[in-house]
Amino acid sequence: MKSVLIYSLIIGSFLLQSCGASKEATETVVTENIDVSEVKPENIDTNAIVWMDFESAIDANEKNKKPIFIDVYTSWCGWCVKMDNSTFKDKDVVKYMNEKFYSVKMDAESKDPIAFKEVLYEYKMYNEKTGYNELAVNLLGSSMSFPSFVILSKKQVKVGVIKGYQQPSQLLAALKKYE
Repeated sequence: MKSVLIYSLIIGSFLLQSCGASKEATETVVTENIDVSEVKPENIDTNAIVWMDFESAIDANEKNKKPIFIDVYTSWCGWCVKMDNSTFKDKDVVKYMNEKFYSVKMDAESKDPIAFKEVLYEYKMYNEKTGYNELAVNLLGSSMSFPSFVILSKKQVKVGVIKGYQQPSQLLAALKKYE
């Protein structure tokens, strides 16, 4: 019985550690109010994905049509941090995403309201401890798991959701379906 208890504690500790955010926080720069005329191949840092806030990506899409990739994450999600530290730094992923998509970082738990298609999406508590931005809930169809990646078409219509950690080759294969 003692060995079962010890084994359970070890597994539980491992699960908590793998689900929590790493102390090695990644530094991701999200550009607000970006001028779409500046987003040209010669102006793009090929070592990093050009992350935008949601509203800037929508504005950029109005001027120059491209699909929109939305990384829906939370600050406590260990797999989200792993994506930032590995997959989103892969040179092939960086190049592909910068060329083919407007990329958005969306904190699902952000209390900042987001306007989209004449609706203001705000933070809402869903139980005593958990709250989410209503746009994140809407985009994920209320299936709140992280990381999740939402693809909007050039016409700003949701065409797909990719769930869970993705290795570079997995993410690239999934994204090619949405070009």
